[in-house]
Amino acid sequence: MDRIRGFARKAARVNAPVLILGETGTGKSLLGKIIHGEGPRASKPYLAINCAGIPDSLFESEFFGHQRGAFTGARDGRRGILEQAQSGSLFLDEIGELSVPQQAKLLTSLEEGEVRRLGGEGVIRVDVRVLAATSRDLSSEMKEGGFRRDLFHRLAVLTCHIPPLRDRREDIPVLALRLLRAHGIRHGCPVSALSSEAIRYLESELWPGNVRELSHRLEAGLILSEGKPLGPDLLQMACAVSGGEVKPQVGEAEVEERSPEWVPVARGLRRYSFSGTKDEEKESIRLALRRARGNKSQAARAMGMARNTLRMKLKLHGLE
Repeated sequence: MDRIRGFARKAARVNAPVLILGETGTGKSLLGKIIHGEGPRASKPYLAINCAGIPDSLFESEFFGHQRGAFTGARDGRRGILEQAQSGSLFLDEIGELSVPQQAKLLTSLEEGEVRRLGGEGVIRVDVRVLAATSRDLSSEMKEGGFRRDLFHRLAVLTCHIPPLRDRREDIPVLALRLLRAHGIRHGCPVSALSSEAIRYLESELWPGNVRELSHRLEAGLILSEGKPLGPDLLQMACAVSGGEVKPQVGEAEVEERSPEWVPVARGLRRYSFSGTKDEEKESIRLALRRARGNKSQAARAMGMARNTLRMKLKLHGLE
């Protein structure tokens, strides 16, 4: 957390584009807000857009705007996202979800620093700092033709990778206390204390949903606790309330017993490298799928790889 905070302070001083990498739920959008909020554009607009929710047919209208009568139903003119973020920052979440044609249009606009509204004749100059984020492995996407290399280099002037929560367990006690205080203020609840057993329980979990999952678990536990200290039993009940899987109470011995089988999955396969044998990799993937109950997307996130890469490895190992 200290390393990432230091990066945010340095990035906030300049206007260079920033690309934030990390699994879903690691806090990429929060880092984007910090970089904007601590920089010279803090008093200007900050727009956060999820690229996964913009279809091709609406991309130009959403990003560049349109003039009145530009298409059926366009009764009024509208400023696009880039215009709305003028002089401020634009956070493009899940940038890897844009189609290649969308990427080309966005790149042209960013390179030229201008937009042309649909149905408009003139160009409009825009000054926007772009902060982009993705949970995809863009290196693999570029090799497979799914992401433009020129757009990648335009966005990745400064790059920060936020590791998954399972790889920074020493952050969990600090995060848990901060999240509990925040939830207590929002719900008007007395903040529950976390027992040492509860801390060990939290540190033993795999957290496929990362900080977001930890936050939801603590929020449910706080509400259920009614001011009583939070222990492992209540956190397990909170897991059931929040839709997670209820597991037996975890003690130190059980954590040690189950850790070795998960280490290759959580650490060995991160960033598509694996130091073990082919059989060990196959078994690690099998374990990840078992943990995820066959959900390929969840298993891929747990191993730090793209879903397409997992599908390729399933075929390679004959696990389809």
